[in-house]
Amino acid sequence: MKIWLVLLLLVGVSGAAGGCGAQDEAKQAVSGPPPVAAPGAAAVAPEAVAPVPPAISASGPKSDPAFAPVAAVLVPRCSSCHSPDGRMGPPPEGFVATGYATLLENTERAWIVPGQPLASEVYRRIQGYSLPRMPFDGPPFLTEEQITLVGEWISAGAPDDQGRPAPLPVGARVRLGGTLSAPWELDGLPLAAAPGARIEGEMVPGQRVEVRGRLGPEGEITVERIRGR
Repeated sequence: MKIWLVLLLLVGVSGAAGGCGAQDEAKQAVSGPPPVAAPGAAAVAPEAVAPVPPAISASGPKSDPAFAPVAAVLVPRCSSCHSPDGRMGPPPEGFVATGYATLLENTERAWIVPGQPLASEVYRRIQGYSLPRMPFDGPPFLTEEQITLVGEWISAGAPDDQGRPAPLPVGARVRLGGTLSAPWELDGLPLAAAPGARIEGEMVPGQRVEVRGRLGPEGEITVERIRGR
């Protein structure tokens, strides 16, 4: 009897071991072989790899700029000189900067070209492309944020506080100072030569020049005279 008990016990243990082995083989068959790290690389557990978050755009739709915040930047700094009774007497170069109408006035020349900051001498002066840089009592000059505000307002068509863009003054005279970034390009602004245009000096990139011309129907600058400064 004792021999039969021993044999039964041995058979039971063997069966249990076989069952565990079969379960392990089944698990390996389902899950597949364990991942093998590349030579020289440390093995990383799958749960340790963080998911990559989706890209999020930080920029949203912008509203069209109005004149009021631009007036708060330009009028206080410009009108002290550029007004009929400024501290320099008559407004320098005939430019008056006391409000929307005077900034956009273009009887003598256009100082602001709606939609074209680089063709607008006001923007070029506050940016320092054209000299002397304005405001004349600077430094400090306008901040980068203030200059950007003015540039975006001009790009939007120089609208008034009702959001109405200013008309393009086609045929108006312009006078722009700056540096040739390429032949027939003023600080990135393309130029076109009018028939019989006066060119005084060489059109060499890096040269400071003064451009006089007129505004075309598409906002292009047609040069009538260009000279080195």
